[in-house]
Order: sequence, then structure tokens, then C-alpha cells
Amino acid sequence: MTAARSHGSPQTLGKGLVIIGVGYQWLYNGLNFLAFKVGGEAFHPLMLAALRFGIAAILISPFAAWRWRRRPASAPELAGAAVLGPVMLIGSQTLAIWGTHFLPAGVASVFGSAAPVFLALFAWVFFRETPGARQLMGIGLGLIGLAAMGLLSSSGNGFRPIGAVMTLTASALWAAGSLGTSRLQLPSDPAIGLAAQLLPTGIILALIVWFTGISASLHPSTVPLRAWGVLAFLVVASTLIGYAVFLALSRSASSLLANSFNYVAPVIALVLSACFLKEPVGLGKLIAASITLAGVALMVGTRAKIAPSSCSTITPPHSATSRCGGRT
Repeated sequence: MTAARSHGSPQTLGKGLVIIGVGYQWLYNGLNFLAFKVGGEAFHPLMLAALRFGIAAILISPFAAWRWRRRPASAPELAGAAVLGPVMLIGSQTLAIWGTHFLPAGVASVFGSAAPVFLALFAWVFFRETPGARQLMGIGLGLIGLAAMGLLSSSGNGFRPIGAVMTLTASALWAAGSLGTSRLQLPSDPAIGLAAQLLPTGIILALIVWFTGISASLHPSTVPLRAWGVLAFLVVASTLIGYAVFLALSRSASSLLANSFNYVAPVIALVLSACFLKEPVGLGKLIAASITLAGVALMVGTRAKIAPSSCSTITPPHSATSRCGGRT
């Protein structure tokens, strides 16, 4: 999700809070893909996305209504958020959840970290923003690493090519949407902006699962407790709290720190998925992941030269993104 543009001077966080915030970003983004995998086994991926964003919309709406009295949004701003939310959260986030259903969680997390690479490519091709040497190196390393990861994973259990296509497409759509945020009017209040994106997203996903009959297959009494825990994590830790942490870091620390999860969270996901989901992680995959994440690190570091106040940010991911190319 992409937040409204911020106005006013950013507040400064203490060093301790910055460290806690960055660590939280790394951890919950690493856990996201495990949550997608575990949740997708109990719920249809579209149902998981509908519940995640629908419940989050219900929870944030009262607070957004209270904030409305202080900073009401204009009709064009609400319209911009209502368009952006479904594009980013259905076109990207929901596709990432679905794609992880066909992949090992650790592998999916590496594919899902490619948004900064796509962001630089799209800016180069469509907006004539010529990349520098560091960006070109990042693009090259990212693409080589992704290709190697796909090749090495293709013969393993739990890997289906459609999953790779879906998660990479999700990253590409997220990058495309991130570029579009600079051309949309969005609410200046982050809570209102988040609610304005979540509400139409939740409604559209609810209609999809209803008319496709997916909702009829949901029997709450048969859903295991850990799946409900995963859903709670995605709603609260990823979509609501994750937004606040990412926004605070982007405004008061630096976009480099706020976006550092792009090359740390996949490593965490690979390790945790091997430990808890018993997914095989060989030397080849680790090397491929390292190449990909080195490319992402170059891209994030370059984009971080943009001042934090110029970056539109909001989370939930696969949670959320900024014009600097980050996603949470």
C-alpha cells in the first residue's frame, strides 16, 4: 500500500526506537511468506487475502473516521486511494499470497524481494530515468540471481513455475504501482489513506470469493488454530502495526533503513522456512539468493538518496511500499 504524501516536519526517533523498528521490519517481513504458506494451506489464497484486508479495513475505519475531523480528505484524494488500493493489494499482494501457495516459502520470499529491480527497470523504460552504474549493476545481479533461483528450484518438491510467475508479477505490479503514486492525489492523513485503500480492496475481494463460490468452502470449525493465528498476524502485525513502523522509519530515520528488509527478510524467510516448514535449502539456493539480494541492496541503497519526506509510504506484504521501492 502506498501512503499519502506527508506534510510538515518529520519527528526524530531515538536510536533505540530506530533499532527496534528496523529489527521489527526485518522479522515480520521474513515471517510474511511463511504466513502466506501456512495460511494458504487452510484458506483459499483469495479467501486469506479477503479476510486479511477486510478485517484490517474494519479495524482501521473507526480511527480513520476520528482523524477525519482534523484532516478531511478531498474527493480526488479519496478517489486516488480507492484506485491505488486494489491495484497494489489485489494486483500485487493477493497475487503474492496466491503465488506462494505453489512455491516453497523461502524461494517465494526471494522472488518477492525483486520490486526494487523492477522499479528501476520501469523508471528507465517508461519515464526515461536513466539508471547509474550502481543501478545497472543492481538490475543485472538481481535478474541473474532470480534466474538462478528459478533454475535451481525447478526440480525440487513444492515448486511450480506458475508460482514463480505469480510472485514475480506481484513484484512487478508493486513496482508499477509505486511509480504511479507520484501521479495520484492521496489523503495527507495516513490513517485515512490506509482506510481508503483497504475498504475498496476488501469489498472487491469479498465479492470475488462470494461469486466464485470460494466463500462456500470456508468452514471455520475445520480451520486449524495456527491458521487463525496466521490471519491475526497478517492483519495486526503486518497490515496495521507494520504500516506505523515503516512510516515512522521512512519519515524520521532514512528510506535506506526503512527499505533494508528487501535484502534481509528473504534470508530470514529462508532460514525459518527450513527450520519450521522443513523446506530444503542447498548451497546453490543460498548463492542464488545472495546474488539476488546483493542486487536489491544496490537498488535500495541508490533509491535511498531520495529524501524520506519525498517518499510516499504505507504498509501493510507482503505489506507496503514507498516510491523508494520498498514493500512491507
